[in-house]
Amino acid sequence: MVRHIFLMGFVIGVLPQHAVALETGREFFEKKILPVLKEHCYKCHSRAVADPEGGLLLDSRAGMRQGGDSGPAAVPHDVSSSEIIAALRHETIQMPPDAKLPRHITEDFVTWIEMGAPDPRDQADDSKSGNEQIWEQIYQSRRDWWSLRPVTRPVLPRGNQQWSQHPVDRLIHESLRQQDLQPSPRADRATLIRRLAFALTGLPPTAEECSGFVEDRSDHAWKTLVDHYLQSPHYGERFARHWMDVVRYTDSHGYEWDIPAKGAWRYRDYLIRAFNQDVAFDQLVREQIAGDLLKNPRFNEELRINESVIGPMFYQMGEKRHGDSSQFEGIHQEMLDNKIDALSKAFQATTVACARCHDHKLDAISQKEYYALAGVMMSSRWTTNTLDLPSRNKDFIEQLRRLKPQVRAATATAWLADVDQVSAAALTELVPEDTLPHEDLNFVWQQLTRVPTEKIAGRWEELRDLLLADSAERTANNRSACTVLVDFNKELPAGWTLDGVGTRQTVQHGDFQIDQVGDKVIQTFFLGGIATGAISTKLNGALRSPLYQNMSAPFFSVRMAGGQYAAWRTPIDNAFLCNTEKRLTNSQYQWELFPTGTDRFRERRVYMEFVTKESNPNFPSIYSRLIPLEDEEDPRSWFAINQVVAHQTEEVPRDEITRYAELFDAPSPANIQQALERYRRWIKSAITRWADSQSTEQDVLLLNQLLLTPWITNNKDDVRLKSLVEQYRQLEQKVQASQAVNGMVDADEGINYRVNIRGDFHTLGDQVPRGYLRILSKGAGPFKDSGSGRLELADHIASSANPLTARVFVNRIWYWLFGRGIVATPSEFGHLGEQPSHPELLDWLTSEFIRNGWSTRELVRLIVTSQTWQQSGKIKQRAIDNDPENRMLHHFPTRRLDAESIRDAILAVSGRLDRSLYGPTSDPYRNNEDKTKRLFLGPVDGNGRRSIYTKVTILEQCKFMSLFNQPQPKIPSGRRDVTNTPAQSLALLNHPFVVGQAEHWGLQRVHQEDSTIHSRLKDMLFLAYSRSIQPQELDRWTEVVGKLSELHGESDRVLYNHDVWTDVAHAIFNTKEFIYIR
Repeated sequence: MVRHIFLMGFVIGVLPQHAVALETGREFFEKKILPVLKEHCYKCHSRAVADPEGGLLLDSRAGMRQGGDSGPAAVPHDVSSSEIIAALRHETIQMPPDAKLPRHITEDFVTWIEMGAPDPRDQADDSKSGNEQIWEQIYQSRRDWWSLRPVTRPVLPRGNQQWSQHPVDRLIHESLRQQDLQPSPRADRATLIRRLAFALTGLPPTAEECSGFVEDRSDHAWKTLVDHYLQSPHYGERFARHWMDVVRYTDSHGYEWDIPAKGAWRYRDYLIRAFNQDVAFDQLVREQIAGDLLKNPRFNEELRINESVIGPMFYQMGEKRHGDSSQFEGIHQEMLDNKIDALSKAFQATTVACARCHDHKLDAISQKEYYALAGVMMSSRWTTNTLDLPSRNKDFIEQLRRLKPQVRAATATAWLADVDQVSAAALTELVPEDTLPHEDLNFVWQQLTRVPTEKIAGRWEELRDLLLADSAERTANNRSACTVLVDFNKELPAGWTLDGVGTRQTVQHGDFQIDQVGDKVIQTFFLGGIATGAISTKLNGALRSPLYQNMSAPFFSVRMAGGQYAAWRTPIDNAFLCNTEKRLTNSQYQWELFPTGTDRFRERRVYMEFVTKESNPNFPSIYSRLIPLEDEEDPRSWFAINQVVAHQTEEVPRDEITRYAELFDAPSPANIQQALERYRRWIKSAITRWADSQSTEQDVLLLNQLLLTPWITNNKDDVRLKSLVEQYRQLEQKVQASQAVNGMVDADEGINYRVNIRGDFHTLGDQVPRGYLRILSKGAGPFKDSGSGRLELADHIASSANPLTARVFVNRIWYWLFGRGIVATPSEFGHLGEQPSHPELLDWLTSEFIRNGWSTRELVRLIVTSQTWQQSGKIKQRAIDNDPENRMLHHFPTRRLDAESIRDAILAVSGRLDRSLYGPTSDPYRNNEDKTKRLFLGPVDGNGRRSIYTKVTILEQCKFMSLFNQPQPKIPSGRRDVTNTPAQSLALLNHPFVVGQAEHWGLQRVHQEDSTIHSRLKDMLFLAYSRSIQPQELDRWTEVVGKLSELHGESDRVLYNHDVWTDVAHAIFNTKEFIYIR
C-alpha cells in the first residue's frame, strides 16, 4: 500500500513537469521557429512546391527529421548533426540563398535543437487550403519589394548651383557627393553632336549639322539641336528598333523553314509612326495588348488605317514550331509560354513564365496567376485584322459599283444576241463524246443529237420525265438528309463574324465578278451570300464561324467557290499555327465536305474560317511554301460562300436541277431546230432575269455554266463590251490592295485554363479564372469580362497606379541613352534583377513621365538636356577607385555602336544610304540561299536602306548584324550583349557589304574635284568622325595614302585612283573611332 502511494506520488510529481516541458517546447517552436520556416523556407521546401529543392521538406516533423540530399535537417539534441544549423550559418549550403538571417534567429534554432527539436506537426498540411495558407504567407513576405511599391515623387536635393540645377543633375550630384565624387566636365561640341545624333536617330550627323552646331554659340544651341533630332523622322526608326528588341520582333517564325509572320513589317512601321507622333506610351501599351478591343481606336486619316488594331501583332512575334499546334501538345504550351513571357517582361519587367510549373521561387507570382493569364491568351482567336478604314478606296469602290450595272446591261444585251446567233450545227460540234452529267447545261442537247429527227419528240419527253424525277428525288434527299445551318443569302447568323473590305457588303443572286486580269468579261456569278471579289479581288475578306464543340452531326458541307490561294481553315483548340486548311481552286460553286465527327475534331473547340490570302494568318503555309514569289506577292484572292449544311453521311448535297422545269415547260420539239428554240428561250429567260437583277439560285448555276459554253461570247475584246471592260479595269487598277496584320480577335466566351501540375500538360489541375497578377491589380480578382479579358488586362498594365509599367519604360529609355539602366537589368525588376543605382531619380523621372502624359519625346528631351548626359568621358583616379563601374555616372560611358548603327553609318558616310521610311523588308544578304526553307538571297547592301528594313529571320539572321550582337529574336531582349570578338574585326575587313561600301565611297570621292590629298582626307575623316581633324592626324593618313599608292603602282594621279581611295575608305571603317561613341 505504501509502495502504491509512493508510485502515485511519483507520477503525480513528474507528469506535470513533463507536460510543462512539452508545452514550453511547442510554444517555442510556434513562436520562434515556425514563422521563420514559413517565411524563408516553405517557398522551396514544402509540399506546396512541385519539386522541392534538394528533396528536402520542412513542412512536417517527419520531413525535418528525414532531411534531404545532405542529411537530416534536425537531429534532436545534436546541433552538429543538424544540417539546418550549418545552412543558417552559411557554413555549407547557404540558406536562405539571398542573404544570411540575423544571428539571433540562428541561435533560436540552436536552442530548439538542444531542447530536442519539439515539433507538433505530425504531418504536412498538403490540403488545398494548407497550400494556400503557405502561399499567402510567402506572398505577404514578397509584396514589399522595392519595384512593387507605389511610385513617389521625391523632394529634389539642392544640388550644385555651379554645375547645374537640372532635376536630373541635382539627383545625380547628390549620389556623387555621397561617394565623394565629382562629375566630369561637359564634352566638346563635336563629341556631343555625334553622341546625340546616334542616340536619337541611330545615324551619324551630317556635315552641315556638325558645322551648324559648332558655329552656333547661342545659349539655346543645345536645345535647338535636341529639338532638331527629336523632330527627325529617323528618331522614330531609332526608338522603334529599341522596342523591337523588347518584343522579340521578327519577320518570320523560323524553326525548320522560315514561316512568314504576316504583317510584321506593318507593326514595325506602326512603331515608327507612333514614336514619331509621340503617341502616349500608356496608349501604346493598351494598343499592343488589346488594340482590337479599344472603344476609341486611333485612326490614321492620312493613311486611312486603324493604327490601334496593329498593336496585337506584338503577341504574334517569336518562334512557331511546324505542324498544327493542335496536333503536338508540347508545341502549344511552349508557344503560350513565350507569349506570357514576352508580355510580362516587355511591360512589367517581370518573369511570370517562371511560375509555369510552380509558384515563383522569388517573386510574388503564383502558379495560378500564370494560368489566369494563359486563359486570357487562349480566349482570343489567333488570326488577322484588317487595317483599312472605310474611307480607303471608298471613291474607287463607289465608282466601280456604279459602273457594274452598265456592264450588266451591255453584257446581257450582247449575250441575248449571242444566243440567237448560235447554230445547232455549232453546238453539236462542240458537245463532247462522253456523256455529260445531268447538272450540265448541255446534257439534254447532247442526248437529242444522238437520235434521228423523228425520235426527237419522244426523246425530249423521256428526258423531261428523267430529269424532273431526278430533280424531285434530289430535292427530297437534300431536305431529309441535310439541315441548313446557315444561309448567307439571309442575314448573317449570330456568332458568325466578318472582317475585311471585300465583305463589307453581301451579294444577291446574280451578282458577278468582272475578270480583272484575264481574257474574260465575267469571271463568275455569285449566289446570294458572302463574296469578296464582287468589286475587286484586291479587297480582302474573312468569314468566321462561331465555336463548334461536340457537334451533333458528323459532317458539315459548305457551298462555296474561290481562287487565287483563298482558303478554308479549321483551327482546332485555337491553334497558334493552323495547317488544317483547304485551298479554294474552283470558280464554280462546289459543296465541300468537313468531317466533324473524326477523332481529330471530336470534343475539340473548332471554328471555320474562310479567308483570302491577305486575311489568312498562315499564308503561305508549309504546304504552299514553294509557290512562285509573284503569286505570293500578288494581292488578288477571293472566295464566295452561300450555305452551310449538316448531315449524317459523307454524301454532300446535290444540285437539285429544278431549272430544267422551265426548259420543259413547252410542247415537245419536232426537230433539232425547235429544240434549239426551246433552249434559246430557256437561256434568254435566265439572262433577262439577270439583266433585271431578278436572278434565282438556279439561274446563277445556269449562268455559271454558260461561261464555259459556246452559247455566249465572254471575251474582253468583244467590241460590244471592250470599252466598258477597259474602263472598269483601269479604274480597278487604282484600287489599293487591302492591308491586314496578324493579331487577335475576341469572338467567343472566354475560357478558364486548367493548371498544368508541375508544368505537365498531361496532368491537369483546377481551372483558374482569367485575371492578372494580384500584386499589380490591387487584388481586383478574376476579370469580369465574359470575353478574353484582354481589355481589363490592358487597363491594369497601362494604369498610372501600376508601380511597374512607367518605371520599367523610363528605365529602358535611360538604358537606351546611357548604355546602362538605372536598374541594370531592364527586363527584370524582381528578385533576380539588380536594384536601382539611383532609386530616387528613377521615381522622380517616372512621376514626371506620367505627369507629362506618358510622352517619350519629353522624357528623352529631359534626359539629354541634363549635364549628366552631356558629360565627357574623362575619368579621374578617385572615380576609378570609388566607383569603377561608373554606377554613379561620374562620366559618360564610351560605347560601341549597336549593329544597326554600324551598318547604317557605313551606308551614310559612303553616300549609299536611302533615307526613305516604311515599307516591306528586304531579305538579308546570304552566302547561299535555300528556297525550300524560304531563306532567300537579298542584296549585299539591302538596296541602301536602313538596317531596320532588313528582314529579321529566326532561322538565319543577318550574319553581319548578328556578329555585332543584334539579339536572337526567339525571346524578348531587354539588354543587348556587347562583345569584342575576332569575328567582328574579320567582318569589317572582309564582309562583302563593308568592302562594297568602301568601293562605293572611294569611287564617289574619285569623281569629286578635290584639290589635294589633304583636303580629300579631311573631308572623309570629318564625315566619318563628325569632328575637325588635327594636322598630325592628316599627316599620318597622308603617309597611308602614300603607301597605298606605291602598293597599287600609282604615284602621279593618286587623286583619281579608285583602288587607293577604296582602301582609304575601308581603313576608316576599320578604325575604332568609327564604331564607337564617346
